Amino acid sequence: MAIIIKTHNPNLLLDKIYEGISTRKVEKWAVMTDGRITPSQLLWKNEAFLKPQIWVEENELRFGLLKRKDRKHVTSKLYTFFHIKFAEMLLANFDTDFHEVTITALSTPPDNF
Repeated sequence: MAIIIKTHNPNLLLDKIYEGISTRKVEKWAVMTDGRITPSQLLWKNEAFLKPQIWVEENELRFGLLKRKDRKHVTSKLYTFFHIKFAEMLLANFDTDFHEVTITALSTPPDNF
């Protein structure tokens, strides 16, 4: 259930995402001190995290879903919300910075749950 973004410059796109969140141009998301991203709405905040990884040779920026440590399972409702809202944020704010986004149906690196 990873988010895989095909882009010519994955490092630049990740920097733009972080900057957009920190300047509040990108709403409804928060960045943790270690770079993980979580929704900022109280209902979803810290319920799980999206952790970025740069796959240089593939020209991909990937976000793997990480569950909260005390959570045994990730529900389909939770991962659906995270993935759909993140894809929506990408399309609304960074549509000229990538050419394809894929959301996988099964656990895919760098998912960790």
